[in-house]
Amino acid sequence: MAFKQNFICTALISLGFLLPDWYLGYCTKMLSCTVPINTLLSVLGFSMILSMVKSRKFLFVIIAGITIAQSIQLNHWAYFGAPINSQDIHKAFTELDEIFQTGISLAGSFWQVWLIQSLSLFLMIFGVLQAKKCRHFRFAWVIVLLALAVNPILFYVKGTPLFHTKPISSTIHNTLRAFSSWLVNSQAKIHNFHYKSYQITYHSPKVKNIVLIMGESLSSRYMQLYGYKNPNTPFLEKLKNDPNFAYTKGISSSVDTLAGLQLFFNNAHNPGFTELIQKKSANLFRLARNQGYKTFLISAQGEGLFHEVGTQFIDVYSFKKDALKSLKEKGDEALFDVLTKLNFDEKNFIVIHLRHIHEPYSYWEKYFPVLETNKSTDSRELQTRNEYSHAISYHDHWVAQCMTCIKKILPNDTIVIFTSDHGQLVGEDGLFGHNLMRSEVVDVPVWAYTINADKCLNNYIKTQPVCSHYDLGKQIAKLFGAEIFNPNENPNLQFIHGTELHTNYVFMPWEKINGTAKFLQIEQIGVAAK
Repeated sequence: MAFKQNFICTALISLGFLLPDWYLGYCTKMLSCTVPINTLLSVLGFSMILSMVKSRKFLFVIIAGITIAQSIQLNHWAYFGAPINSQDIHKAFTELDEIFQTGISLAGSFWQVWLIQSLSLFLMIFGVLQAKKCRHFRFAWVIVLLALAVNPILFYVKGTPLFHTKPISSTIHNTLRAFSSWLVNSQAKIHNFHYKSYQITYHSPKVKNIVLIMGESLSSRYMQLYGYKNPNTPFLEKLKNDPNFAYTKGISSSVDTLAGLQLFFNNAHNPGFTELIQKKSANLFRLARNQGYKTFLISAQGEGLFHEVGTQFIDVYSFKKDALKSLKEKGDEALFDVLTKLNFDEKNFIVIHLRHIHEPYSYWEKYFPVLETNKSTDSRELQTRNEYSHAISYHDHWVAQCMTCIKKILPNDTIVIFTSDHGQLVGEDGLFGHNLMRSEVVDVPVWAYTINADKCLNNYIKTQPVCSHYDLGKQIAKLFGAEIFNPNENPNLQFIHGTELHTNYVFMPWEKINGTAKFLQIEQIGVAAK
């Protein structure tokens, strides 16, 4: 049989491509993927063409590229419970440290994913080695490249709506779709929507010291303060009846930290208004400095997250690398050491950016070991929620220490404001993490506490059953004495933005109706890629 060796090679490579889907989707049910007949035939056909390529170096390059892309897809899917989309792919290359830490913490749960990937890679390498004995055709490599180019070309011609990843399609199918979209979008820029410029008017500042605490991955629905069953926020619970305290449910502007910080600190509202972010005409740090405030940024995370948030308007900043040893020893309480060493002016705008409650949630137990986490092995959902609730207990402990610290260093005319960059999925519908366009991911707390200061923001919060990040940002600007008017704003409509703001990205409108948020259909901004 002339093509016997080609069939063997085709079978090995095809099995390597599809083994993760068959095992993780059908056997362990870790993924929801399936392998429809059209996918099976496509993989068999592609593998057959690969077997006809003479150059093994070429084959190894193709196999390596697809394997890396599929590996990113597999690990994302196993962690989040949904396939990766094009907007999130860049995180696989820019957040390696966080991914590594999370991976180590989940080694006990993910070993099957990594084992099957290793077996899959072994089968494909073995198949490539067998290709030496196959029948070869001179221009088979051209057909391989054309086959790989089909998806990017279709995406370029037909656009993103046809390229959404699907939670029941195979990993290889979703991988090709997501990476094709990512490759095309990396060269695309969003259209100019000709939004009108914001108008800023200035008045006398209302408060001299404004401390904004930006939390990490904190959802209000898992806090005792907002009615959760576990007593994990005793300090905040005691503040409920304090006249200096006000709280409400919040809705963040994005499902991603990097995008959310850009939107929050630039008071961005309308989808695609990247010019506002680039010019920073309504940037909170800029407005504060214009009004004579000294500006500070103290973060327990890396400086890479603060792209386009207005660092040029910050007088003093400290990032993770500046207090790395102390952060490892004390957790986010190390930020208090930084706070107490600052030299304040008459008026100060201080932003404190936290690392807790970032995954892995169990990491924070060592900084607050008073409560024992219920080490249940019944389900990943139960275990994750237990660890998440305990991490919130640490957060409440941190807030109590922070309030003590602030009252000592800024005892008068001070307001402390808290919200989180985004919320978190903790097993809802089998999903975990954030970055997914879901209402749970934008559920965040919002609260304020005054220390011998004007209670205008407290009064506003008390009237808002739901407060968006956009509205909160405008209220913070008012404390500086800066009134923001957005001529493009629809008072009845707000937006949740996706993970990517400067190329093709999705967004979800929502309306505030009778004190609740009504989320509408996910939409998309087109790109000017042609």
